[in-house]
Amino acid sequence: MHIHILGICGTFMGGLAVIARQLGYQVSGSDQNVYPPMSTQLQQQGIQLMDGYRAENLDGDPDLVIIGNALSRGNPEVEAV
Repeated sequence: MHIHILGICGTFMGGLAVIARQLGYQVSGSDQNVYPPMSTQLQQQGIQLMDGYRAENLDGDPDLVIIGNALSRGNPEVEAV
């Protein structure tokens, strides 16, 4: 199962991504601000990070998309879901 998380570099979403990865799920995510230490922790877990929000970030056809509460309509990736 492939899980894609929008807003993945936030504290809660990043923690959720790590838990999902440790449970064996394929995890990817995007965020407007991808930088250490969260980006380093996620990459060390084998989580694919995308800097910025674009509809193309969903081209991997995820089974589940989780949208962080900081995002809203008008965001290109939210609109693509």
